[in-house]
Amino acid sequence: MFQYEVLSEQEAMAERFQLLKDGEYEGVITSSKDAMSSKGSPMMDMIVSVYDENGKCHEVRDFLVFTKPMMWKVVHFADSANVSKEYEAGKLCSEVVLNKRVMVKVGIENGGEIPADKLKGKPAGTRYFDKNRIEDYLKKGEQESVPAFEDDDVPFL
Repeated sequence: MFQYEVLSEQEAMAERFQLLKDGEYEGVITSSKDAMSSKGSPMMDMIVSVYDENGKCHEVRDFLVFTKPMMWKVVHFADSANVSKEYEAGKLCSEVVLNKRVMVKVGIENGGEIPADKLKGKPAGTRYFDKNRIEDYLKKGEQESVPAFEDDDVPFL
């Protein structure tokens, strides 16, 4: 048997729709699948576990589409995840990025109106819920790129 926190329906719905504020956050690629877009372009369908200021995890889905107009995001992702060598060698794929840490710029995407053919009994004018989206991937701060030193490197110890 596994452990979980029991929530009321109201508490569960509040958790479901709790969004990150616009801003920059640390994250980890916790799921990634190589796929084809609806237009036939190669892409990676990823779940990025993003951590808010309280350390709470929010899962944000993102797609890296390998087309010329979207390569800017792929390049930024490769820099952030420290996989630029794999990108430059043409070997960037889901297997390479799984469990990589990234810095992300998160925004809120307002939910649009649900198309009539997808309402499934809901009243006309019903809207999708707002959701978080990853607007960009950021290079990690300079302090993270400074190599750690060993005790042997400190002359006065």
